[in-house]
Amino acid sequence: MAKTNSDGPRWIGIPARVFAMTFLLTLLSFAVALLLSIMGTVVYSQMKHVAPNLAFAYRHIAFPFAVTVGAIVLVLSLGMEIRNYRKRRTLAGTSSSPLAGAGEFENTAPRIAIPVPHSGDREYAQSSLPRYEEAVRGAGGEPVRIELGQAQAQVMKQIERCDAVLLPGSRADIDPKKYGTERHAKTAAADPKRDAADGLLLRDAYNLRKPVLGICYGLQSLNVYRAGSLVQHIESKINHSPARSVAKAHTVNIEPESQLAKIVGTTKTVAVNSSHHQSADRAGDGLRVVARSADDGIIEALEGTAPGHFVLAVQWHPERSVNDGPELAEPARAIFRAFIEAARARHAESASGVPGVLARPR
Repeated sequence: MAKTNSDGPRWIGIPARVFAMTFLLTLLSFAVALLLSIMGTVVYSQMKHVAPNLAFAYRHIAFPFAVTVGAIVLVLSLGMEIRNYRKRRTLAGTSSSPLAGAGEFENTAPRIAIPVPHSGDREYAQSSLPRYEEAVRGAGGEPVRIELGQAQAQVMKQIERCDAVLLPGSRADIDPKKYGTERHAKTAAADPKRDAADGLLLRDAYNLRKPVLGICYGLQSLNVYRAGSLVQHIESKINHSPARSVAKAHTVNIEPESQLAKIVGTTKTVAVNSSHHQSADRAGDGLRVVARSADDGIIEALEGTAPGHFVLAVQWHPERSVNDGPELAEPARAIFRAFIEAARARHAESASGVPGVLARPR
């Protein structure tokens, strides 16, 4: 049962405790000072062969000393009582909340860092970003927008309280120099501000083992970050870039023993949308291929190989399918649910103060 306000700390007890502590310590200090001053006065009078002046010991030594000690005790005890009162009130408020204790970790929405998709195309960014945010909220998460072009310190301050990272799509292409290849004629311009944000988010996620979900360009960004390479332009009989005009573009074959297969509940194929002209070529360090296009073998999904660290990236756009028919919506929702549950577990671990095993920084 939740505690009521009557169970919380009472401020009325503060003056009584402060007065009692001040009175007792002042009285004690007066008695000690009086005793020591009398002893000192007696010794001094014997050395000087004069009569002891006990009134001087009382008025000019014991009494001022006791007053000084009492004032110090009053200030210190009042400060301690107020601080303890505030702390107890905070704890009482926490325990009366329905999110308290273990339930807090279960019910508090994990915060998901999502960089703005593109720095140079605000119209595209503003139309696409809400879909990711809605999918995150629908699965129980709280999206946190990471604006592009910020100073590194500002970005780190934002993401330090985030529990997971979602890398969205983009109209940009990653600079081929990053994976040691000459630029293809059909490779789009890079977006350095988006690349910088992705790099900070991924470094933080790998250092602190925060869950990662990459979508479309996010898969490519993750793969290159992990020293993988890309196919700069797909040449295939399958149209991989019909975008939003086609809800179901093609199917993908999923590796039976993969985490993705467990998430979507199938070891065969799933139908997906498609909106890309590039794909992963060589999988990066600590990543493995877990899905390919059923018709041409193009890599459609990667996942991390480190135990206990949720890293998943898909080349399609599950955020666009969460409200479609069951064939497309169920796998899409399952991906976001699994991602948010991993983020929730990371949030609970962080909030409880139990340290996780940190990955080695790149």
